[in-house]
Amino acid sequence: MEQFEKTPFIEKKPSSLRYYQEGPQETHENAPKVLKVFLPNESKPLEITLDELKNIAPITENRRVVCVCNWSIRRTWTGVLLADVMEYLDIDPNKYTGHFLKQLSFGTDKGQYDSTLSYSQAITNRAMLVWDVDGEPLSLEEGYPLRLIDFSLYRYKGVKCLSELHFTTEFNSGFWEAKAGYCKEGKIKAKRYKIVDLQEHRFIDGTGEVTEF
Repeated sequence: MEQFEKTPFIEKKPSSLRYYQEGPQETHENAPKVLKVFLPNESKPLEITLDELKNIAPITENRRVVCVCNWSIRRTWTGVLLADVMEYLDIDPNKYTGHFLKQLSFGTDKGQYDSTLSYSQAITNRAMLVWDVDGEPLSLEEGYPLRLIDFSLYRYKGVKCLSELHFTTEFNSGFWEAKAGYCKEGKIKAKRYKIVDLQEHRFIDGTGEVTEF
């Protein structure tokens, strides 16, 4: 069994609970077990179970995420590339050039979240559908059981507890852009951030995914 090192200073990571309206679900019991993918002009979505998703082409990569609240952390993520999921579902990427991908969280009495990003850019940026971090399933706080992460964008662009993906020609503001006034594109701003895993501040230039440290 593969062993994963604990992320340095993980206990110093700020809470992500603020990115729920009233906190995450309290149990795993009602978490979605199927991901639905809605294509334009199709009456029924494509459906893929999480167990099926995990057997497409799983990868584990050490990559850095950046939060709009001025901190960043590098962790080890396990999931599958969005591009590989689309190939598995026989979705021609060239057919949807210029489209956007709207994400919807699993709806509960705490509400539902949405976020939209560029489909083509997400493919280019090697966005991942993630289910584990540091060798453990995503916590409820981190978005169990599934979260789409484009590492070149702020974390709020990937909704937690993902249940639906919609191909669309409309690029609308998501929940957090509307509620907190965040940038619709989610582009990382060039400035200094607290680097949690290094316990120091460093400048991030805002040109995309942070790979230099």
